[in-house]
Amino acid sequence: MNDPAQTLLQLERYVADGRMEMSEVMAIQFTDLFLSQKNRDADSQIMLVKGLRILCDVFLARNKAKRGVSTVKILHRERKKLVRMLSKGAPQLLEKMTPAAEDYRRAGKVFAHAGKRSAAMKAFTQCEKKSPGHVAAALEACQLIPDQKKLIQRFVNIVASSGPVIMYEGVFYLQPNDSPMAKTEDIMEMLHAAIEKQIGPADACQKQIERISAERLAIERGDAAANARLQAAMDLLKPQHDYYEY
Repeated sequence: MNDPAQTLLQLERYVADGRMEMSEVMAIQFTDLFLSQKNRDADSQIMLVKGLRILCDVFLARNKAKRGVSTVKILHRERKKLVRMLSKGAPQLLEKMTPAAEDYRRAGKVFAHAGKRSAAMKAFTQCEKKSPGHVAAALEACQLIPDQKKLIQRFVNIVASSGPVIMYEGVFYLQPNDSPMAKTEDIMEMLHAAIEKQIGPADACQKQIERISAERLAIERGDAAANARLQAAMDLLKPQHDYYEY
């Protein structure tokens, strides 16, 4: 713990390697150390917030969501402190922070796994407010809080506005601007379930299933770019005229 930055890197490696029991012990020690410091500077606050995120994720991975509930509440509290600190002393660093939507998404998952459905729905709603069109979080909300018409309706609307299907490393995704990707396989499965259970707008669900299927097929056939949005951006960079032909 003499070098917090190095300790954090080691902790991230443990998580990546699947050493979750060791990660939990280490993350608890790491965050407790910083929480015990009454007058933390910005660097220490950054370390604390990162450590709390990891601890939340480890509790989820180890099926200890009930322990994660208090941790995610502390995460929100300490994140707000960090924002205040950076706003006063280093505003240029605010844009480098993990988006607030991702911490609300994390909270939604923790609360849902802990059986706190109302808190989970509020957290996922906040995620959507912070990052409109966050299809990955909308999908997780429907998966973790099943059979909620309100969530299904929001999910269908988000899918419809998520842009074209893309293919990355052989897998099909939807990826709205400035949001994480979500697998189309999982999206279509949820849309089919909504139709079968009659908990969503059947026509809208079917329309998106057909749209996604057609776009996937077009990519497979080579009739469409694997990433239409990226291809359009690249096309804009190409010169529109050959200035040597005048």
